[in-house]
Amino acid sequence: MNQSLFSPSQAATVQIVRDETLSSASLERTVRLDVVLPPAFDPAGHGPYPVLYLNDGQDLRRLRLKATLDALYQQQALRPFVLIAIHAGDRMHEYGTAGRPDYLERGNKAHLYTDFVLEELLPYVQQKYHVTSDPEQSVFAGFSLGGLMAFDLVWRNPDAFAWVGVFSGSFWWRRKAFDDGYIDADRIMHALVRSGQPHPSHRFWLQTGTLDETNDRNKNGIIDSIEDTLDLLAELTRQGVPDEHIRYVEVAGGRHNQETWGRIMPDFLRWAFGKTPSRPSDAWLPAGALPSKRNWGSSQRLNRQRRLAPKKAPQTAETPVPAESVVIKQPISGEYPAYYENYLRHVPDSIDPVELLEKQGAHVRALLGALTDEQALLAYAPEKWTIKEMILHILDSERIFAYRALCIARGDQQSLPGFDENAYAQASEANTRPLADLLAEHAAVRASTVALYRSFAPHILDKVGMANEHPISVRALVHVVPGHEAHHLTILHERYLPLL
Repeated sequence: MNQSLFSPSQAATVQIVRDETLSSASLERTVRLDVVLPPAFDPAGHGPYPVLYLNDGQDLRRLRLKATLDALYQQQALRPFVLIAIHAGDRMHEYGTAGRPDYLERGNKAHLYTDFVLEELLPYVQQKYHVTSDPEQSVFAGFSLGGLMAFDLVWRNPDAFAWVGVFSGSFWWRRKAFDDGYIDADRIMHALVRSGQPHPSHRFWLQTGTLDETNDRNKNGIIDSIEDTLDLLAELTRQGVPDEHIRYVEVAGGRHNQETWGRIMPDFLRWAFGKTPSRPSDAWLPAGALPSKRNWGSSQRLNRQRRLAPKKAPQTAETPVPAESVVIKQPISGEYPAYYENYLRHVPDSIDPVELLEKQGAHVRALLGALTDEQALLAYAPEKWTIKEMILHILDSERIFAYRALCIARGDQQSLPGFDENAYAQASEANTRPLADLLAEHAAVRASTVALYRSFAPHILDKVGMANEHPISVRALVHVVPGHEAHHLTILHERYLPLL
């Protein structure tokens, strides 16, 4: 490293130093660091600097963190601190809860990552970059699965770090799959908090986005990522953490991506390193962000959201009253093969499946549209589909299900053939196509399916035909398409996105 880097500077901007010299015995690899030094960094004339350790440090550019820091320092909003951005390695296995992998054995190296942080990283950066060893001046933060890892590190090691920031944390981390008798008590981080004790110096900043995902496992109107976070905050308060030691920010329209996290980053940085010791002002929040409130429980949050909902304007006599939408009822047993249960359970009784199909399509395209073509080539394990292949599989299946519904609706009595999804995926050449092209095709196919399904009169939905040697109704096929896509969205959120 260039020695002149440590000379006092009057520059009003931060400096980023790439450090590739830390060889970890615990992780058996060299760990790359991006070290962000504050303006006028001067180890000789300044006491040990406060420090922020950040998981997924490879994402600094996508978070626009340099520009954010430069702006906040120019506003004199922050105390000088050093940021240690730790590039991820085997992310799916090194991030998690130490000694407590999930039901798929993900996170089975989290204890080694913990050893690396405590025994190798901290001594290295404290000596080389003049950062403090005071836990009350040491903050750990992360995003998604990296946020879960940050929370675990701070919760278990208050002698090393007292403050934690979690952006869209993977607090769904659980011991059992949904189809294996899962209950909410199986969430691992919640259980660790229940069985432990907070430290008096602990401080918590947690963020979610209202569009982090679409899953709602208990059908209570709150998406799982928000509910898991709120339930964890409720556990903290039951363990005696005072309200003033917690800040929760919910970003309306916020998604599970770096754009949202970068947008809310100033609030986190002011909370952790602001010059004023008081709680951040809600005036610092970007448009659409909801400030934290006293009650963290999901039922309270749901009621609050209902109170915030804008009231409808009173209708005058001249205002036409729209016709009440009709929810297509769930198919009953005997209208579909038993193996479709796994898809149908994703479609709530109270939601019209065609409306869900339309909204879900927009969500999928927005979620995946934020990815690069390289990221869309990710497969979470060997021999598994890439994200591109999953998209085209959803489309292939939708076309086939819709064709079956069309044939049965028109009175076709022949037995419609099945298909081999893996053979289709292998022959699709999805990985050779631009992601934007696949998403445009998704929009076109979805519009066609929605138009077809909306054309069916109520008596058409009751028609039953044969497909893949099993009886199935038009009603069931209308439900299968959104349920099938929701099934793959769950896999995407649980197995793919945490790796990005």
